[in-house]
Amino acid sequence: MDIEFSVGDIVKSLSGHDKNRLFIVTSIDKNGYLDIIDGKYRTMDKPKKKNSRHLIKVGHDDDIIKKINSSLATNTEIYKMIKVYMVKE
Repeated sequence: MDIEFSVGDIVKSLSGHDKNRLFIVTSIDKNGYLDIIDGKYRTMDKPKKKNSRHLIKVGHDDDIIKKINSSLATNTEIYKMIKVYMVKE
């Protein structure tokens, strides 16, 4: 059962030292690896590469991806966007 991810998805880590933390998907590798950021520990400059099997999708946000692609987003904005989803859980 493979879950399809897309850029802009809000995902939750299911394993590793970052278990239960939320991230935003910034890019997708053809081998099933995703680049994820959280704006605090994993910034836009240093995204984490994580296997898609260790993530679950919890939401999606197109606005933040438009900002990331146009280089207008800051790590603080990304972190605040993810905090909104932390409250929903």
